[in-house]
Amino acid sequence: MMSHYDLPLVTASFIVAVLAAYTALFFGARLGSVRKGNRLAWLVTGGLAMGTGVWTMHFVGMLAMPMDMTMTFDTGMTFISWLAAVISSAIALHIIGREKSGVALFAAATLMMSGGIVVMHYLGMFAMKMSAPPVYDALWLTISVAIAVAASAAALAVSRSIRSMRGVGASAARLGAALAMATAICGMHYTGMLAMTFPEGAVPAAGNGLRGDWMGIPLAVFCAALLAVTVFVAAFDIRLQRRLAAEKAEEDARVARLAFVDSMTGLPNRSALEQRLLNTLALEDAREHPFALIYLDIANYRELSAGLDPAAMNRVIQNIAKAIRDLAPESVYLARYSASTFFLMVPDYADLSYSFMYKRLRELDERIPTPAKSVTWRAGQSVFPATGNSSRKLLLAAMIPMDLGQIGRFDKLAVNSDPILPGHHTAG
Repeated sequence: MMSHYDLPLVTASFIVAVLAAYTALFFGARLGSVRKGNRLAWLVTGGLAMGTGVWTMHFVGMLAMPMDMTMTFDTGMTFISWLAAVISSAIALHIIGREKSGVALFAAATLMMSGGIVVMHYLGMFAMKMSAPPVYDALWLTISVAIAVAASAAALAVSRSIRSMRGVGASAARLGAALAMATAICGMHYTGMLAMTFPEGAVPAAGNGLRGDWMGIPLAVFCAALLAVTVFVAAFDIRLQRRLAAEKAEEDARVARLAFVDSMTGLPNRSALEQRLLNTLALEDAREHPFALIYLDIANYRELSAGLDPAAMNRVIQNIAKAIRDLAPESVYLARYSASTFFLMVPDYADLSYSFMYKRLRELDERIPTPAKSVTWRAGQSVFPATGNSSRKLLLAAMIPMDLGQIGRFDKLAVNSDPILPGHHTAG
């Protein structure tokens, strides 16, 4: 009854199988990163696209071996075969798309997917009701089932392995896997076709409601277009979600940076300085990298702020911050600790390259004029590890006032293990 293979239909069936396999891999990878609220929509879409693609490949492949009479199909069984393909695909994608899946779940997904393909295939073949029942070859039937199981296992394994891949590499890997999967799907189909023969003289049943004419190239073109549109829309959604995620990550990073930045001057703030100190002191070789803290406080801050409006006072602080920043080299960490206080963290403070900076800091009263009144400075300094080995001790020690002219002169710096700030008293 079967004379030859129709090459255009065989080619069309393979193309549809490739698109169906690519869609399956695409959605399988996507499901691993979809939020719970959107997961059902992606799962239903993936199951419909993949199941319809495999189902279409089957019927186009059926027509690739033309018979002596017009091929017809039972409507109910044809619909059930499509439903089996869609449901099994959706369940398999659901299982494999889980964040974690062990051997048992993987085996269940493989059996569900291969079982759906086998049921779809043989229901679809049986939907081609004839006046005499078909005869099955047990060997070819077994081989076709084995191919379905192996193809499903390979598809699901590849889907999980490339789920985390991005960009061109992921697309290339997915296409290569889709080609291999399509070969396996077509191999299962055409092997299954060999497993079934009809007795001589059998004719299509009179009750068959579907003619095979529209289930060839027209169905293949329609399904190929559907799968292509599905993947395109899904890819567009993925790019959109990634762009939104990148924007959110950038905004989160910006907010995190603001938590460590003084909004008025743009300098690191108190939290940033304390974190810098903690990180530096936590280093294993911290004692091999001494540093100094230089404390600069505007002693007449209240007078200045009382005599200027807020906008003018803000400009004064900004000018002061810029002037101090210009006095120090890039290696020095400058932070605004409070409204009136600045700290300089000077690594390897004894380095002679800082001599000019220390000299200019000692002349700070002359270097930073203001429109209304001159700035009066209060200064102090501490060094690690001589003055203390904790951020609290170093900060407190630096806040003990000293003559502005002593900045950068550490040779006579007193070592005080429990510094007391002006206005504070010890217990008792």
